[in-house]
Order: sequence, then structure tokens, then C-alpha cells
Amino acid sequence: MPAWAPWTLVAVAGALFLWWLHLWFWARRLRVPMEYERVVRLRAGDGGHYELRRLGADPSSEPPVLLVHGVGVNHRSHDSLPDVSLARALVAAGRDVWLLTLRSGLSGLSFRERRRVRFLAMADHDVPEAIAHVLDATGQRELDYVGYSMGGMLLYAALDRELDPSLVRRVVVVGSPARVRSPLPGLGLLARTPRMLVPTLPLRLVGRSIAFMVDWLDTPLHRILVNPKNMGSGASARALINAIANIPGPLAADFAEWLASDDGDVAIEGRSVLEALESLEMPALFLAGAGDRIAPPESVARAHDAWGRATNAPKEFVLLGTGSGADEDYGHGDLVLGFAAARDVFPRVVDFLGP
Repeated sequence: MPAWAPWTLVAVAGALFLWWLHLWFWARRLRVPMEYERVVRLRAGDGGHYELRRLGADPSSEPPVLLVHGVGVNHRSHDSLPDVSLARALVAAGRDVWLLTLRSGLSGLSFRERRRVRFLAMADHDVPEAIAHVLDATGQRELDYVGYSMGGMLLYAALDRELDPSLVRRVVVVGSPARVRSPLPGLGLLARTPRMLVPTLPLRLVGRSIAFMVDWLDTPLHRILVNPKNMGSGASARALINAIANIPGPLAADFAEWLASDDGDVAIEGRSVLEALESLEMPALFLAGAGDRIAPPESVARAHDAWGRATNAPKEFVLLGTGSGADEDYGHGDLVLGFAAARDVFPRVVDFLGP
């Protein structure tokens, strides 16, 4: 063994220890615990797991509200901070609120559990089974559904599958595209990678590594994810610690298939989910960020245009930006995680769901 080899190993071990210490320090410093009335971990029909958290558990004559997060985040995207929380804004308005943590938002999954994290599995099991659990627990016949990003996409798909539309009274869609387009040219390579070789995207590790300096970043990549001007000081750093989740390989492969398709439409077994939306009757509010590059306004409008087309269902499309009274155009993550969302986004959701 060369004389320098032991010192190299010591240097590498020291660097890894310092990195671990860095992750531990900032995770501890930026973690924001939130209290819930009830937390349950449930086993889905296919063997996967999901979690439900309840806020505002007092009996209510109004339907409960189910909040469903997007890809690469967990339930904390709807409950990031005490002052940046759609969930708590709804509770303040007197609603019984439940937050769904999809299997994709759970941490510490085993290899076998990660293989069950498929878009179709969540559309067939996590979403409809969570709805059934909430209705059973509350004794209500219907609920209101709020889906952010993939949370809305899953509702599109669930309604195309086995979910009974009569169980959902009103729907709010926040930045949920019906057509998937890549915000980065390099993601096209992912679309051409064999499914079994698509890796888990370690967003939690990346997020915890850069959380300490994210408020100083203003890069093109950063602006794909959020409009920093809508976030507010400290919001991005805390979101990276509390709300970010990994994207398991099977789920990333599902999105890659849509990227590789001719039209990019969200499709299940070759059939666009848009077809199922045309016969819906429940009112729906669609919110899109004017500067969103992950869910561009036209991709969200595609679902809005299909919604209730055959029934003339009440629906509204709102483009969130300077044209609608906001100080800045909204990107993607800032639709739910930014301090400005508490002023521009949350009141619209509360008012639409109403009593």
C-alpha cells in the first residue's frame, strides 16, 4: 500500500464526518415541528403504506377537507410553517382538515417499499383509500379535495379509475398539470433510461446539504423550482428540511414515460386521464402560477378545459401573478410554501371551499 493511502482514507473519513455533522446541525437548526390532533399510518390494499394527519378534529357539519401533496415533497408542503400553512388557514376558517402523506412522501422506505411507489398505485390505493378512511372517521358522505402538483394529477387519474365522484364535493387544483413537459433538457435522458435503471432522486440529501445557503441562491435552476421573491426569508431553507422528500425510481420512471410520449399527457395504460374529467359535475378551482415552469399555465388549463365539459360544471381558472393582483408572478413551490401564498393563494382556496 502506498505511504499516502492511509492518510487519504483518514482525510476522506474526516470529510464524510464533517458532512454528516453539517447535515445534522442544519437539520436540527431548521426543523420546525408541527402538532396534529391525530396521526395514523395505514396499509394500502396493495401492501404499501400512507399516512393521515388530522387538524381541527372538532365535529363539524361541513365536509372535511383532504390536502394532498405533490412529487418530491410530503404533507408539510401544505403545513410548512405556522404562518405559511394552507392547512391551518382552513382550520381557522372552521374546517376539519386532513393531510395525506402519500407513499412517495414517506421517509426511510426499504428497497421493497420503494418499488411500490408508482403513480398508478397511489391513484388506485392511497387517494381513494384515504378518502374512504376520512369519510368513515368523520361520518360524512363527501369531502373537499385540495391537490397540489402531483396531488391534483392523482385525482385526475383516480377519477379515471375507481374513485366515485359523488364522494368529492368540491375540488381545488394548485399547479397540477395534465400535460408533463421537461423544464430541463437533461431530463430527456431520464425518459430514455430503462425503467429498472432509473435511480431514486435523493432530494432530501441535496436539500439538507444546501439548506443553509438557499436564501442566497438566485440561479436558473433555483428559479425553475420557485420564485424566490414569493418565498420570504427563511421559508426556502425550512422547506428543504421539513417538506422535501426523495423521488423513488419507479415514480421517476412513470414521469419519464410521459416526458417521452408524443403529447406528454398524463395517461394510464395508454389512455389520457382527461377523458374522465369531461363528465364531472362538482365545482372546481384551478390555480396556476404565471411563471411556473414545472406546471406551466397552459398545462393546468388543459385539465381545466376538460373538467365538466359535457356537464357545464362550475369551474374557475386563476392565473396567479401580477395580472391577478400579486406582487410577483408565481413559480411552482411558492404556490404553497411561500409567505406570499398566505396572502395571494390561501384565501382563494378558503373562499372557494366555503361553508
